[in-house]
Amino acid sequence: KQKTMEPSSIFAWCLPRTCSTSLMYSFGSRDDTTCVDEPLYASYLVNSPWVYRSYRDRVVCAQETDGNKVVEALLSSGRENSLFAKMMSKHIKGVDVQPLLETGFHILLFRDPTSQLASYAEQEKAGVVGTVTLEETGFPDLVAIYSQLRGLGKGNYVLVSSEQLTTDPKKVLENVCRRAGIPFQEAMLQWDKGPKPYDGLWANEWYNKVHDSSGFTRDDDSSMTFGGKKKSPFPPGLVALLREVGPFYDLLEEAMMSSTMPSSSSSLLAARNHDILVFVGAPGRGRLVPRHSAAVSVFDSAVQGGDACWEGLRVYKGRVFALESHLERLADSARILDFFFRGNGRRRGGGGNNNDGEEETSNRCHSLDEIRRALFLTLRANGMVDEAHVRLTLTRGRKVTSSMNPKFNVFGTTLIVLAERKPVVSEATYDNRGGVDLAVSSVRRNSPSTLDSKIHHANLLNNILAKIEANARDAADALMLDVDGYVAETNGTNVFLVKRGTVKTPAPDHCLPGITRGLVVDLCRRIGLVCDDSGRLSLADFLCADEVFTTGTMGELTPVVSIEKRPIGDGTPGPVTAKIQHAFTDLTQQERFSTPIPGI
Repeated sequence: KQKTMEPSSIFAWCLPRTCSTSLMYSFGSRDDTTCVDEPLYASYLVNSPWVYRSYRDRVVCAQETDGNKVVEALLSSGRENSLFAKMMSKHIKGVDVQPLLETGFHILLFRDPTSQLASYAEQEKAGVVGTVTLEETGFPDLVAIYSQLRGLGKGNYVLVSSEQLTTDPKKVLENVCRRAGIPFQEAMLQWDKGPKPYDGLWANEWYNKVHDSSGFTRDDDSSMTFGGKKKSPFPPGLVALLREVGPFYDLLEEAMMSSTMPSSSSSLLAARNHDILVFVGAPGRGRLVPRHSAAVSVFDSAVQGGDACWEGLRVYKGRVFALESHLERLADSARILDFFFRGNGRRRGGGGNNNDGEEETSNRCHSLDEIRRALFLTLRANGMVDEAHVRLTLTRGRKVTSSMNPKFNVFGTTLIVLAERKPVVSEATYDNRGGVDLAVSSVRRNSPSTLDSKIHHANLLNNILAKIEANARDAADALMLDVDGYVAETNGTNVFLVKRGTVKTPAPDHCLPGITRGLVVDLCRRIGLVCDDSGRLSLADFLCADEVFTTGTMGELTPVVSIEKRPIGDGTPGPVTAKIQHAFTDLTQQERFSTPIPGI
């Protein structure tokens, strides 16, 4: 016999102007559920006398106005059917909802704020509601409810976006039912047109479109109206409110995406760095922000054209390895790109006024001291003192209008310090013990006549196209040749070969003169190996080599055991590579090659 399930309680905490009524009708179509429509509405209106509703008096007369009594009634036992209560998040004002949050299952339904505010503008124009405010959107209260549920640690909730629900209702409802511990019913996908007996008395003001439907209806952006008129712009008066609502929406969306991320190596990396703080900002205005809030403007030059330079750094036991070498290369790249890299910024000219010699902070490049301070601040704030990787990015900054022209960059450079917990041997790096296979890419490495690889720039499409080919052939990386057919580097690392005990690497004409590459060249000579870093090497040189390995900040030294599945040497990591690996590990622990993180 099929097991009879105990009646359950599901509370849907919703924003206004979402598909909350459709969600209620969906549960109302089940054969085991009783629905309640916004039972805290009268309590909210009594506790918020400034809130205008054309039907206020009727609601206050019809419903219980003491919200705490409503909570007690919702928690009462003895029901034969399960309960679905559609709740507006903003209705919790003046009510202790903690007992509700501690029991049952909770759906947190939200919507893209642009669509929500546009829909609200129509109701405001119709005289149903008053002026739309941050409180009216319900976003702050929904975030507060989410925070309380998360703090309880029971996992008895799910976040759902209105867009997600209307796009694929069956998939979303199946997940909601599974999380709530109830069986999904196909009847939840459709209902009869018209009003329902459990509708609130305000239904005629709000539910007309839902009454005309018999199932979930996906929003059509082309039919979206702003202020009740098609093809009219978003109301300028709501832009400031949209800006206020943005952080609340971003937090909920990030929480929803994190909870639905599939189990994979990528999710393991994300989980390890879920709560990191990232430094972002212009000179004198940068700050630490949570991962989900870390972003640059769509007008930033990195977005507009990959107009940025960057460095990768490694942290070992409280010290940043080869920091000064990386900063020197960053400065060189910024100079070549004409970022106005000056240690003390650009100074305003004289003229006898009070601003004579004053540092110009509105349009200048970060100084190296500013970059160091931001780096150390980020590492300390995240508690990263070992097995960490930092991506340091410097963009030309934000523009006043969309353009490739640097003259529109008037706000100074943008600095991003992204530090992650990422060991040398991890899901993001390579197999430094067993070795890897390389593909040979059809994409040629940039020539100095087009884009000099000595600029450590962020326009990495040349490399990414090669990496796409490597992924398609299930290789760790792609070997890239120059325009004349000689080996340059891989899509992400420098490359070395060993032949009869001699170590060779291509001259840095068509490849980045990597920091790790330079250290390995010097290291080979110090441990008694002959190392040639000035010649050109063909693919044939690598295919007949005794050993091959790659070098880079992220993964250090990685043996290459095959190229295009053709074994290098005997197809195993060689003794010379192992000798250099051990020597390099010792090098990373030597204080003279690294900079201590102050204050740890």
